[in-house]
Formats: sequence, C-alpha cells, structure tokens
Amino acid sequence: MEAVSVDQELPLPIPLQQGILYGPVRSRRLGLSLGLNLLPDEIKACSLNCRYCQYSWTGLLTGDGRAVAPFLPTREAVREALRARLLELAAGGTPPDVLTFSGNGEATLHPDFPSIAADVTELRDALAPRCRTAILSNSTTIHRPEIRRALLALDLPILKLDTGREETFRKLNAPAPGVTFAHILDGLRAMEGRAILQSLFVTGSVDNSTEEEVVAWIRAVAAIRPHHVQIYTLDRGTADRGLRPVERTRLLAIGDALQASCGVRAEVFG
Repeated sequence: MEAVSVDQELPLPIPLQQGILYGPVRSRRLGLSLGLNLLPDEIKACSLNCRYCQYSWTGLLTGDGRAVAPFLPTREAVREALRARLLELAAGGTPPDVLTFSGNGEATLHPDFPSIAADVTELRDALAPRCRTAILSNSTTIHRPEIRRALLALDLPILKLDTGREETFRKLNAPAPGVTFAHILDGLRAMEGRAILQSLFVTGSVDNSTEEEVVAWIRAVAAIRPHHVQIYTLDRGTADRGLRPVERTRLLAIGDALQASCGVRAEVFG
C-alpha cells in the first residue's frame, strides 16, 4: 500500500484475520510475510488499545492470556496448519521471506507462546530454511523471562515503543489493567541488544512527534540500546479517526536525531 499523505483521509480499519495463517502478504518492513494469528477470529484480544490500530478498537482488553485461552488455537493446531502450508508453498507456491507472529492482537498472550515459537522455528528449519522468523509484539509481556527467551530465539524480535513518556503511553496505547510502562522498559532493556524497536509516530488527536516527545523517546531508546529502530507512520486505517500521519521529513529528522544522540541506527518507512 502506498503511504498516505498528511492531508488525505485514512482508509477504514480492516477486518480481523480469520484462521491461524494468513498470506503471504507484502509487508513494507519484512518483504513477503506469512502471518501467524494465535488469537480469536471473532474479537480483537490485546493488552493494549492503541488508537492507531488497523483492526480498530480492542474488544477484549487484557494482559492475562488465561482470559482468552478457551478461544485460542491449540499448539498442535498451529503446528499442523503451518506444516501443511509450508509444504504447499514448497511444492508450488512462492515461499515467504518471513514467518511472522502478528494477527488479531498480542501473540505473546497465548499461554503456549514459548512452545509454539519453538515449533515454528523447528518447522522453518526443516521445511523453509531460507525464511526468517519474526514477531510484531507490543512489548507488554517481555518482562517475563520465559517470553523474553522465546523472543530472543526468533530472528527478528520487533517490539513496540512509541513514546518515552508514561502519560503519552496511556493516551496513545491505552494499556490493560496491570500493564505498566515500567515493565515494558525493563523488559526491553533486558533484551541483550537484540530488540528491533518499532516506533510509530502520529499527529492529530495525540501527537508523539513533538520535540518534547522525541527527546523523551530518544532517552528511552538510549537506555534500551536496541539492535536498531524502525520508524514509521500511518498508512492504514485507524481506530481513532482523528489521527494523522507525520510528514516523511519529520520522520527522517527523528531518525537523524536518534543517531546523533546515541548512535542507534534508524530505518525510516513511509
């Protein structure tokens, strides 16, 4: 999808993904990505209620995967679905570049996430050795050692950090009860420099692209010392229709400021 300019109306949010696998789809950051959805088809289950989410507002806001466990696919179902799809793609389709945990909310809420992540890596090694493994995670569970170990075993642990300020985190990302900004920062700092941060900047009803916001964000990134940062803005529908994309020139300036301040590399998308 082409980037949306700041004066264009954003498209509407998209429907939830149906089933365990979707795609492969073309991703602006990952290439050809086969998505893995570990969450329900009927409702968006997430530990955040981000205003910019392409799946609209969170229907089940929780930081505890046990609240949705009866509605989640089993470890065995995920394994068999992926095995069948990789065999199919190897026989006659286009193999994906990446196997990506994403879907209808936060994948690490699944109580069996560490075991499922290990299964995905094993199947990749056997059936699609050129693929990388990735996750698009909101970082809300990485203070837990078992989740962090599972993320560190993936090729591309892409983890959200949109702000360096608690107040803006609550306005923009709207966490579930019990989810704290301090836990997120602690977990990201414990990622041994392997974290790939994903930071989305917006303006409008909430603006995390101001000078004050960017200074606070750079301070947080410097403390985390990630592998690198992916900086991007809106190009899809949003739950909050009052949000707008940030100009590419501003995104580039944010990336340059990060590099100059702490030497962390930034990739700018959009």
